[in-house]
Amino acid sequence: MSEQLVPVLLLAALFALILAAMAWGWRRRGRSQQHLPAPAGTGLETLGEGVAHGPVDAVYVDTVLAEQPLERVVAHGLGQRSKAEVTLGDRGSWHLQREGAPALTIPAAVVAEITAGPGMAGKFIGGDGLLIIRWRLGDQLLDTGLRLASRSDHDLLLTRKDPA
Repeated sequence: MSEQLVPVLLLAALFALILAAMAWGWRRRGRSQQHLPAPAGTGLETLGEGVAHGPVDAVYVDTVLAEQPLERVVAHGLGQRSKAEVTLGDRGSWHLQREGAPALTIPAAVVAEITAGPGMAGKFIGGDGLLIIRWRLGDQLLDTGLRLASRSDHDLLLTRKDPA
């Protein structure tokens, strides 16, 4: 019995060490990104916008540094994957109501581009399955990825590159 106990304890200790290293890395990354201002979570009404489309169901995949699909932004809860409802405002702003995470509003003035891509940190699906909103937070350009539940919503929102 004791012959089996030592390897099991060593394996458990290794597992705990790996979890601690992952938590340390996540906190370190969050501290290195604290220069980013907290994004708005106010909603379209606060921006004086009506609803052009939505809300539609989606998965908020995450937010990464623009053109760096594996560099997740963890500051201010932006790296937290969650279910979401996505609403597009009639002037081009986006509101993401996230489950278990702070809401995120991306004003039209900071949206640089709406594209589709195969994936980013946390979700790779191939083709153009992710809707990607490129936007500016402070002086940093970011990409936010959404996996919409309906392909027709994905295609419609992708065509709304410029506000109406």
